[in-house]
Amino acid sequence: MEVRGPGNPGTDLTPPAAKPRVVLATLLVRANEAVPIETLITELWDDTPPRTATTTLQVYISHLRKLIADAGPEETPPAIHTGRHGYLLELDTCGLDVSCFERYGEEAAAAQRDGAHAEAAELYARSLALWRGPFLPDVPAGPVLSAAATRLTELRTAALEGRFRAGLRLGRHQELLGELQAAVAEHPLREELHGQLMVALYRAGRQAEALQVFSSLRRTLVQELAIEPGPDLQNLHQRLLAGDRELRRTEPEPPRPAPPAPPAVEPGLLPPEAELDRLDALLRGAPTGGTVVLTGGPGAGKSSLALHAAHRVADAFPDGRILIDLDHARTSPANDPLPRLLRGLGATGPLPDTEPERRGLLDRLLDGRRILIVLDNAPDTEGLRPLLPTAPDSVTLVTTRRAPDEGTPASVLRLSRPSEDQALRMLDSAAGAPHSRTDPDSTARILAACGHVPAALRIAGDRLAAHPHWTPAAFATRLDDETSRLDELRANGQDIRTVLTRGLCPDQRQALARLGLLPAAPFGAPAAAAALDTSPPKAERLLDRLVDDHLLEAERPYGSGLPHYRLPVLLRLLSAELAAEEPAETVAAVTERFCTDFTAAAELAEELIASGTAAAPRDHAGGGAVHGRRPDHWFTEERAALVGAVVLAYERGLWQPALRLARAVTGLLEASAAWPEWNVVQQVALDAAGRLDDPSARAAALRSLGDLAWQQHHLELAADRYEEARRTAESVGDRTEEARALTGLADLTLEHRPSSETRALVERAAEAARASGDRRARFEAARCEALLALADGRSHAATRAFTTCRDLAEALRDRRLDAFARRGLRSATAPCPSDDALELRPAVWRLRGPRP
Repeated sequence: MEVRGPGNPGTDLTPPAAKPRVVLATLLVRANEAVPIETLITELWDDTPPRTATTTLQVYISHLRKLIADAGPEETPPAIHTGRHGYLLELDTCGLDVSCFERYGEEAAAAQRDGAHAEAAELYARSLALWRGPFLPDVPAGPVLSAAATRLTELRTAALEGRFRAGLRLGRHQELLGELQAAVAEHPLREELHGQLMVALYRAGRQAEALQVFSSLRRTLVQELAIEPGPDLQNLHQRLLAGDRELRRTEPEPPRPAPPAPPAVEPGLLPPEAELDRLDALLRGAPTGGTVVLTGGPGAGKSSLALHAAHRVADAFPDGRILIDLDHARTSPANDPLPRLLRGLGATGPLPDTEPERRGLLDRLLDGRRILIVLDNAPDTEGLRPLLPTAPDSVTLVTTRRAPDEGTPASVLRLSRPSEDQALRMLDSAAGAPHSRTDPDSTARILAACGHVPAALRIAGDRLAAHPHWTPAAFATRLDDETSRLDELRANGQDIRTVLTRGLCPDQRQALARLGLLPAAPFGAPAAAAALDTSPPKAERLLDRLVDDHLLEAERPYGSGLPHYRLPVLLRLLSAELAAEEPAETVAAVTERFCTDFTAAAELAEELIASGTAAAPRDHAGGGAVHGRRPDHWFTEERAALVGAVVLAYERGLWQPALRLARAVTGLLEASAAWPEWNVVQQVALDAAGRLDDPSARAAALRSLGDLAWQQHHLELAADRYEEARRTAESVGDRTEEARALTGLADLTLEHRPSSETRALVERAAEAARASGDRRARFEAARCEALLALADGRSHAATRAFTTCRDLAEALRDRRLDAFARRGLRSATAPCPSDDALELRPAVWRLRGPRP
């Protein structure tokens, strides 16, 4: 016995104990009828009730009322009422399987009397499908329940005979043979069932077996009951012996209905004509029994194109076209696509239980019919094999994100991103106005914000049409805000989020969420491996699968044989939203990993560039992303990601990783004159140092910002930064940063004729550098000494200082610093040093100021 809550079908109301089940079953059998207390007591304890029978029955009723109340709300909830002499269960009997079974049986019998045998067979099948086993097998039966079981079992057998009777009239003897044999085994004395089996065998050309069925039944009846078979069965036996041809006569099956046509096409939203022509040609030219696969990214317009094509090729498929949306199958097991396809093609009655039998029925339904089957929103083509018919006359069109494997026999049409002109036409068509002509600049911004995704363009057009007071410029401005862009792309029941997430499996959602934690820039397999917490080779395989699913785009950047990946613009915004749902500890771990990997790679790249090494050996420890690649090319490819990683780590409160990575990338940004990015990472470093209460790190960030301001010739700002860096370093005894800040202050005066202030700054810088022991600080101090000596005309002193610079550059293995020192030596020993320009820092030249 199983009872489900009417207000909440997922709630099991079946009492666990046997006695309450007896009470509930009795009330259900007599629903809406008062059941006397004495009847319930007899049902529970037969003739030997306990003294407390009435009280115990009241406890059972109270327990049942609580179960019903827990079932959840319903417009007309069932209720157990207490009357003067008994209890009444009031409920809508439409929810009872028993009531439905009896209603279907009555309707089937009426249809059979009217000669509507196909309808009768279908109704009998529905009634029998409600039986899931014997009636109340787990409930101890008293007089009431035993009588009900007998009555319903008899009705079930009669319904079974009625279905066989209707099926035989329709000539379905081959389909019914197995069921008839099972029914005869279950009811060995039921003469009508034996007669129906005899007819089915006779029509199947198995006359001897049909006569044997009669002989077996006669023997059983004579031995066990001492009676002969009834006159109807004996008459049938004689007709079989005589080979009566009338027994073979059946009524023709009603014509199979054409499958329901695909939904109507919305006017004004035609896909690109070229793609429609290509799909039209593929469908018309597909071999019978063939498959055409239409692939593309989320929102690429696959469903729309398939729908238009299905209507356009109607003349080529005269027996009909049927659309099955496989997206529904993922949301509920009740939407299993194969039964829906079979029903759509005209299958009636209970469907076969096994997949091979269902595939056989599919082929029989399609036999001799030229039908186009459209399987929309398939997750892939591999899982579609049960739905792909082997009948020779039909063609199947599949829309899916993932292209079929190379070995899959199918014609494939891949939808690419619409061109600018195509996208403009889509937007104008949906908006109902030629915005692309009246405001081309704003329209182009809308296209870019939508990523040229047809579904997004349609929604954007719908929004413009629904708000005629909006200008394209105003709507483009609304879409510019990435934090709310997906919210803006909702209209007329369409939501771009639904489009993007349709069909995503849990693994894909998790991968997008983790990749959404990376900086919003192209990334390679090492960065993805950090996000996905796996090895780069495994990450690359997963990324390639996402590319196959049109969830990622792959590219080969300049100077690299390694692919880079990017999320299309709308999927990037979606992945950021999915990433926001990740646990805080996951976000922190992923950020820590990719910052650590980026830091090691940036440090290695700077080391390689400084030393002039073309590429790191592949067995070099750390900085794996740079191995085997030119470091300058690697930095060019990763610059946006590196800066983005610094900012992300800072925004996520990971001050130390942000600070380490900012330090690692600053030298590379300085060498490539990437001034805006240099400013961003050092501003982050400055604030992170403050939050960490790290004065030395703060001094380093201030000094670096001073260097940037000096490079940009913002001399007052540079002076302020250097001075603040000097004071901060001095306050904690950081002689390295103190020396670097002092050399920066000295540089501000060295590009003009030196003064006594310049000399004082250079002397203090040299003293701090010697005390620090830091080679780079000593190099910068020696550089200032050399430039000061050169300006004073002290060539020997300048030579000594430039020689020191050269030695320190060699120790630092920095080719750029070494080249500067050697150019300085040549300048110091030249007979007529230039009086027009001065190389103050490596590759940074300044015009000399006028002599005092």
